Amino acid sequence: MDDFDLLDAWQQGDLKAGQTIVRRHYGSIFRFFFAKVDDPTCEDLTQTTFETLCDRRGGFRRGSGLKAFIFGIARNKLLAHLRAKRRHQARFDPLLDSCCGPAQYQTLTSLLAGHREQLLLASAVAKLPLDDQVIIELHDYEGLGRNELAEVFDVPPGTAASRLRRARIRLVQMVDDLAQDPPFTAIARDSLDTCMRHIRDRMDTCLRDRIDARGGI
Repeated sequence: MDDFDLLDAWQQGDLKAGQTIVRRHYGSIFRFFFAKVDDPTCEDLTQTTFETLCDRRGGFRRGSGLKAFIFGIARNKLLAHLRAKRRHQARFDPLLDSCCGPAQYQTLTSLLAGHREQLLLASAVAKLPLDDQVIIELHDYEGLGRNELAEVFDVPPGTAASRLRRARIRLVQMVDDLAQDPPFTAIARDSLDTCMRHIRDRMDTCLRDRIDARGGI
């Protein structure tokens, strides 16, 4: 069954259909939070994203994909978490602020140990403003097109496409800023798409190991 049929069945009380949706999209949502927050929070935010999907499933519009709808919920959950952490500090602005800190960098270092080019790129992505990071990852990791990205960010499709172009320009500049070896920087830029796929694959391996250790979703 596709997502539309599963959602219809879930709305009619079929809990197994809801469980199928969770299993189908759990890995993508966990990966969305990975290296943006600590491990326990990553698990919690993934769980609450699907709880909110259950509560809001009647608000889903068939004109957009369910995957984009879920990512929209996940982004809102992440923003709420980051803003709550700031408390009396300046409000977290996803267009300006990054969520990368020492703990997040350590996660990336552990995941990509021995893979210098991939670590450089992952670090550069993580240091971008959050919405730049998210739009690049949703495009490169999840294959979301401009219409789906527009759904996630609640903007027109043309605006989503422009944001993606600008984010990728800033990513290349961030790679240049972080790298100390100019020839290596050129290699990292030229193989950006390949590196992004390798980073995604390593995240997926890490996720599978965690799910297997827990005995499944």
